[in-house]
Amino acid sequence: MMNQTVVDSSLIKAWLEVLGAIHPLVVHFPIALAIVATLAMSWHWIMRHEGFGEFAFHCTWIAALTSVVVAASGWFFADPKNLSQELFLHRWFGITSLVGLVALAFMTSLVRSDSWPSLLKISRLLSLGIAICIGVTAHFGGDMVWGEGQVTTPLSKAWSVTWVSEDENKGVTPTAPTEPTAPTEPTAPTEPTAPTAPTEPTAPTEPTAPTEQASKPIVNAFTFDVLNLSITLAMSATQATPPTSTPTTPPTSTPTTPPTSTPTTPPAIPKDLEYNKNILPILEARCWDCHGKGAAKGGVAFDHVEELILQKPMVKGKTLPIILVGKPALSSMVKAIRKPKSAKGHMPPKGERLTPEQIALIEAWIEQGAKVVNPPKS
Repeated sequence: MMNQTVVDSSLIKAWLEVLGAIHPLVVHFPIALAIVATLAMSWHWIMRHEGFGEFAFHCTWIAALTSVVVAASGWFFADPKNLSQELFLHRWFGITSLVGLVALAFMTSLVRSDSWPSLLKISRLLSLGIAICIGVTAHFGGDMVWGEGQVTTPLSKAWSVTWVSEDENKGVTPTAPTEPTAPTEPTAPTEPTAPTAPTEPTAPTEPTAPTEQASKPIVNAFTFDVLNLSITLAMSATQATPPTSTPTTPPTSTPTTPPTSTPTTPPAIPKDLEYNKNILPILEARCWDCHGKGAAKGGVAFDHVEELILQKPMVKGKTLPIILVGKPALSSMVKAIRKPKSAKGHMPPKGERLTPEQIALIEAWIEQGAKVVNPPKS
């Protein structure tokens, strides 16, 4: 009986993992249907048509049913050990969208059957609210996959550029063309001035006598030599053997001072670095939970590192490449691991950070050409 229970629980867990794995595959289908249904309802509302149309009715019901599967798969797809703020907001905005879609589907059925026609206006407003809620859910999902500010950063930049250009256009006032000025008459050439007589060279100054301050080092050196000679003679006189009649005193043990630790120099960086041999062990110890073993948070998977390496900078890229050959300063991987822990986007977000020696090794690998001899097996 105990073995049967263990088998059943492991079997259920295995199929729940399958359900969670299909979340990225099915998540876009109900989103598209719900937004299309909202657009159709809004179009009927603007054109003052009766009801909301059969197309919007069927899209709403299909979106509501498939969103149940999407919400369930998303719940099991999340890592319970890494519940970030983005995941919390993404999860509960998604569940709110699911409840709203199911409620909207039942409202459309009541309006379509004339059982409750007064719900028509409420269902239209609810469809707009659901579309906004779906957009917020997708925003937090994009932050988790592609990094924070995937949409908001370029949107705010475009918005600010638009406002600046409009302000400049409003502030420019056309100026009247200026009349051409009359040409000035050429001035008469000036007579050349007589050359000045050369000045006589000044007599060289006699060297000044050395000051007292300059002679002080010589005096000090002489005094030091005299003292050093006196101390040497005194020490040689005390090293004579004592008479036999005097009792010998036991040697006193002098406390030994602990050896001072000399600063250790960092190990030399090899000249022929290779990813699988030198860099992969560092990433497996610090970054593999989010960027390895099939995980690709932010679109970065180090078990497929050859796909992250660029030989030339992107022409129209808005973001830095992950690894740019020969340019560690222009590689977003190096920027992320060099950020302080208080800065946004530092890597790794949790656990121990990379040591300066490990960061220097990664930078040297990129400078040497980001060589990958044997790509890691996923």
